[in-house]
Amino acid sequence: MRSTHDDSTSKKQGTTRKQDAAGAAPTRSPHASPETADRILRAAVREFSENWFTKSTIRSIASAADVSPGLVIHHFGSKEGLRSACDNHVFTAIAESKAQNAEYSVQAMQMIFDDPEMSTNIDYLMKSLLDPSEHGQRYFEHYVDLVEDYITHGFAGYTFRQSDDPRGQAATIATLALSPSILAQRLQTSLGTDNTTETMTRLAPHLLDLYLNGVLATTPEGQPQPSESPDSQGSPKSPEPTDPSGGDQP
Repeated sequence: MRSTHDDSTSKKQGTTRKQDAAGAAPTRSPHASPETADRILRAAVREFSENWFTKSTIRSIASAADVSPGLVIHHFGSKEGLRSACDNHVFTAIAESKAQNAEYSVQAMQMIFDDPEMSTNIDYLMKSLLDPSEHGQRYFEHYVDLVEDYITHGFAGYTFRQSDDPRGQAATIATLALSPSILAQRLQTSLGTDNTTETMTRLAPHLLDLYLNGVLATTPEGQPQPSESPDSQGSPKSPEPTDPSGGDQP
């Protein structure tokens, strides 16, 4: 166990580079404790998800993590640096959880959203997406980047239909995938569900059907049929299996 003197010494000797909003990682002192940093990070995710980003302070996060405010700065450089680290932590945690449940079953949705830590991560994601700051935009761009990579390379054995505009395709899928989190309260009222777990359990089979089969059963004469996927010039392409879970991967 490191002593108080060790923390004080590392504050003086360690070099910490402030992290900008674009997400550059801070440089940590070699004396920094990974366990302490992880405790601060998880406390910060809870604070940010419960109290929003502008209302959460270094002092409140330090109190939740049972450390000094100076130690928070020591590990993460600034509140901006801490938030960028939280962004990366939550994004990775959600992506890994979804990847482990790639079958997109109702049971998988229940497992994900019944996990208290994952529920906190989902709340954090929602707060970040609604935040008008550069951080919120960075989070959305990260999500679209991931979906675009799935379109190009596939995911867990599934492949996407290909488009001449993969960025637009990725942004569309990301919007569909993220909307249940952003509209959580509206959905609960409309569906009569009590929480995110119940809502996603209700939506899961319909999202799966949408990814696999689309929405339209018939189209007007002269328009592409539902089984066809028009490119940007309007000529139909042969469809390939659609990834039932990639669109909901953060």
